[in-house]
Formats: sequence, structure tokens, C-alpha cells
Amino acid sequence: MNSPTIELTPRAAEIFREACSAEQKSLAESRLRIGAKPGGCSGYKYELEWNAATDQLESDLLLESQGVQILVDQLCLEEVLGPLKIDYSDANLVEQGFVFIQLSSGRQCGCGESFTPVRDLPAYA
Repeated sequence: MNSPTIELTPRAAEIFREACSAEQKSLAESRLRIGAKPGGCSGYKYELEWNAATDQLESDLLLESQGVQILVDQLCLEEVLGPLKIDYSDANLVEQGFVFIQLSSGRQCGCGESFTPVRDLPAYA
């Protein structure tokens, strides 16, 4: 079975690169870690954080999108996140930030911050 993919939009990748530059972190040594933890109105909440290349764990997949290296736990990707697209919205000051778009037919709450894990979706199994 092939693992699901994570895709960054050009805007999301640009924001990550700008953040690395602002914090004087080498892009070559920077990784965007994507994960999920229980919480929110739909079951799980997305997590994003900066990691160094040396933070990669044995259980992690190293993916690449738009020139950004992405770390994600393989089991989390396959059973919780599923295929995912990440964008960045700055449409207004209140709701600016990274936006997660499930590419499977999952359930996501109205705010887009929590979701149903793919392992609980009948069509995904």
C-alpha cells in the first residue's frame, strides 16, 4: 500500500521558507513536521511545528512538496491524516494561518481545525 501524500501550496511553502529565514534557520536543515492529536469537535486536531533534520525519527516518512522537506509519522499519515493539502490564508487578520484540506472524503469541522481520522471513514478502509 502506498502512503497518502501531503501537498503544500506555493503560498504555504513560501510562508514556511519566510519563517525559517526570519528565525535564521537553514532551509536545508529545516523540516515541517505535520501531525495530529486528539481534540476538537471532530476528533483530532492538526499540528504543525518546525523540526531540524536531526529530529527525524525511525517511524517518520520524509516527504517533499514545493521544495519544503516534510516529516510525518507514517502510522499517523496512514490512519489519521490521510492525503492532505496545506494552504495558507491571510484573507483577514482574525482567521489567518495554515489551512488544512482533506483530500479524502473525511469530515472536517466548520473551522477547519479538527477532523475525523481516515481510519474511521467507511469509504477509506
